[in-house]
Amino acid sequence: MSNEIDQFIANNPNVSRETIAKLADFRSFLIEQNSKHNLVSKSQLDKIWMRHIHDSLRIFYLLDLKKSLQILDIGSGGGFPAIPMAVASEKYDLKYTLCESVTKKSNFLNLSLELLKLSNVEIINERVEMVKNRKFDIITCRAVSKLNNIFTNSHHLTKQNTIFLLHKGINVVEEINDATKYWFFEHVLIKNDLEEGSFIIKINNLKKLN
Repeated sequence: MSNEIDQFIANNPNVSRETIAKLADFRSFLIEQNSKHNLVSKSQLDKIWMRHIHDSLRIFYLLDLKKSLQILDIGSGGGFPAIPMAVASEKYDLKYTLCESVTKKSNFLNLSLELLKLSNVEIINERVEMVKNRKFDIITCRAVSKLNNIFTNSHHLTKQNTIFLLHKGINVVEEINDATKYWFFEHVLIKNDLEEGSFIIKINNLKKLN
């Protein structure tokens, strides 16, 4: 693990020791609970620092930290990207809502909040399309669904200037082309320099086509 955490620190030089300590606690708890809840693939348990935590913070670095932001994470599962983002942003005015419909995973997320003493996170044990009377500035999602499905299920939770920051893989262009049949949006693709075929897609100005 030492090589992996050294790589994480090298790629995240501004992350404080206190934040790294909390992230280490979360990593250990995730590994402990993984056999019960199947939160991440067993083949990735030795890659959590880079494959999951670093990848989550790539979205955090895209946020405007001068603003007060309400952030929705869809299908939070094992807590990525939202838990590492919340740990890294405790001193900022960012509030996270983690939407996870699978109860055992939702329970894991609640236990993680207690362990890490995070006051900037709320867990909703519900499908995102069932969430009502809420609006968010930022919507995140990692390895849950295709773009069209994400837009369809969460559009009622957006504001005029809501930004989507979504982890995507090698099929992202295909997903964009499919989504443009039903939606208008502007987008920027941000490559992952450490992993071929890994992207964050930043989307704004989403509108449903008639």
